[in-house]
Amino acid sequence: MCDSNEVENGYDEDSWEKLKNKVDQESGDESERLDKLTLIVLQGFVNRLLTEPTGIPIEKKGIKRCPQGENQDYLIHKQKKHKACQQQQQEKKKKKRANPSPKEGQDEMMKKFAELGLEPPPDMPEAFKICIQDMGGTEIKLVIQKSIRVTDLDPQQNRMSMPLKQVRCEFLNEVEKEKLSRRQAIQVVFVEPSVVVSELNLNKWDVGKTSSSYVLNGPWHKNVVKNNEDSLLETI
Repeated sequence: MCDSNEVENGYDEDSWEKLKNKVDQESGDESERLDKLTLIVLQGFVNRLLTEPTGIPIEKKGIKRCPQGENQDYLIHKQKKHKACQQQQQEKKKKKRANPSPKEGQDEMMKKFAELGLEPPPDMPEAFKICIQDMGGTEIKLVIQKSIRVTDLDPQQNRMSMPLKQVRCEFLNEVEKEKLSRRQAIQVVFVEPSVVVSELNLNKWDVGKTSSSYVLNGPWHKNVVKNNEDSLLETI
């Protein structure tokens, strides 16, 4: 087999013919001869670049030859560079997951509702959003989506129940949870269907031994039901 060192210094007509003859003698297959010739020429070209200062940076086995014949080699930390690039990409993905776009967040929410067999939530009326924002409200969440029951409008009951099993997201902080667990009411601001603002009490009631509900009461019937009776009755 012809060695690439024999041809690394260039070719003349005689040397090229000798090379072809040697390869022809070693292999009778035309495709194999062509592959061998190509390999020998490439090896000779690379060896020549590595042994002669050409000004072209050449990489071989992690060593980078300095251009213009400088005498120092620098290690190329390919793996470190690749790892750093991967880490940057992973950080970008984490940030994207932590701060999804509004559309991505909405699509994810709709997907969760579908998995739970729940109806997609309706859009909050713009008037409600403006009212909440004017009061300094942030992080608007859909806590529960339920049909108004007759008991919710009963003046004797004087409350609207929100069963914990139907609550879709966490909306209380730890202090508020602790307060409700001690059966202490929390004063909340309530935006009525007529966009009138009322103050109600939020409590947590245990229903038997297996279920619990959040309850809006206080002036519930006096203010909310009486002010919006027609629109609330339409939902029953």
